[in-house]
Amino acid sequence: MKKLNKFWPIIATVLVLASLMGACKKMSHEEEVPQNVVNSVNNSGPQSFIASNATSTILPSISTSSPYVVTLESINNNGDGTYTWIWSVLNPNPGNGLNGTVQDLSHWDITLGQCATIDDVVSASMSEDGINWLVNYLPSLRPDPSQNCYADSVIKFDLGTRSNIKSYYQLTVSKNFSVDNTVIAVYKSGNNTRCGTFQFSGLGCPIVPGISCAFSQGYFFAKPNLIWPSNVTIGGYNYTQAEGKAIWNTSNKGGIKDSKAGFLQVAAIKLSGTNVAPTASVWADVAIVENYLSSVGKLSPTNLPTGDAAAKAAAGRIGDWIDQHHCTL
Repeated sequence: MKKLNKFWPIIATVLVLASLMGACKKMSHEEEVPQNVVNSVNNSGPQSFIASNATSTILPSISTSSPYVVTLESINNNGDGTYTWIWSVLNPNPGNGLNGTVQDLSHWDITLGQCATIDDVVSASMSEDGINWLVNYLPSLRPDPSQNCYADSVIKFDLGTRSNIKSYYQLTVSKNFSVDNTVIAVYKSGNNTRCGTFQFSGLGCPIVPGISCAFSQGYFFAKPNLIWPSNVTIGGYNYTQAEGKAIWNTSNKGGIKDSKAGFLQVAAIKLSGTNVAPTASVWADVAIVENYLSSVGKLSPTNLPTGDAAAKAAAGRIGDWIDQHHCTL
């Protein structure tokens, strides 16, 4: 019994050491996997990632706006039943992606909206200057494995941006599609700006010949986060979205000025693009308003004349036409 008592301290020490080694082994195994990482996939939209204590993991940036300026430059009727859409992408603040700067775009992806299919696509092309285009190619519609911000099928435009110079992209389709400003696209850049989803002016639904629709002035001037597809020319003067909103935000105390009313209604028609057929009756009233606005100079918050009964009446009829032919997305 005395001999056994001599060995108890040794046995206890061995058991403690074994327990500590097992705990260390368990802890070492746990550290191989980042903790509290949740990866949820929504098949109808972008993937979302939330992580903590995983500093080595680069996570995607999910957004509903783009750090790049994406502009629908034109929609060209080719005269053979096809239409070519041209977009540009500009990096407004190039840099390393830190302190408010944006890394150069690596490439971007577009979806085809609710109505178009890949069978409607004739060809695609890209250009660094909008003049010299790469050879037309037939794009495919499939997931883009180089980014993890959007899992569904997309058309990939494999051209990025250089500094603050515009890059251009065109897509030729076999139908006359309307413009939908809520189509989903994806941008992909470097490790700091990363990737994200945003809405852009993409393919809407086919326009039925002889049938037109337009979005209201409230859609273009009051809808939060909406970006105009392009500047708008009214009465011979070019207006940016900022200039248009400055006119929209002027006070209507004492009644809306004739020039403001006409400007807003004509802008709604023109910004609705190919949704409004060239043969639509509304263009007669657009011409009346534009003739008046061309005679008063470029409008601004400090230059909003009034007193033209014909322009005022035409603006009212344009508003009525939009109410009767309002586009639905």
